[in-house]
Amino acid sequence: MLISLDEDQVALLTAVEQRRVHTDPRFTQPDFERLPGQPRHRRATQRLQRLKDYRLVELDPDTEPDRWGVRPYRLTGLGERMLAAAREQEAAAAADADQQPSGR
Repeated sequence: MLISLDEDQVALLTAVEQRRVHTDPRFTQPDFERLPGQPRHRRATQRLQRLKDYRLVELDPDTEPDRWGVRPYRLTGLGERMLAAAREQEAAAAADADQQPSGR
């Protein structure tokens, strides 16, 4: 299966890796992303669905839900490999951009 991710999906994988994405069963669209440096959360249910479909993320089975039932997501092995590949592509693109002669 060919998996293609856009920048938003790679950013969401990074947020999952950083333990900033969780599910809260008190809501009908229960998935949220905690924004870095801010006290608020952003809904993530629709953005997370494709990553779940590809089995790149899962609820962390090693973490017990808190008193409200909130549990974090984690990357699967495939998710870790996809994020590493995306980072390699970003680094290669940045290196190519640095080697391009300026148009002056």
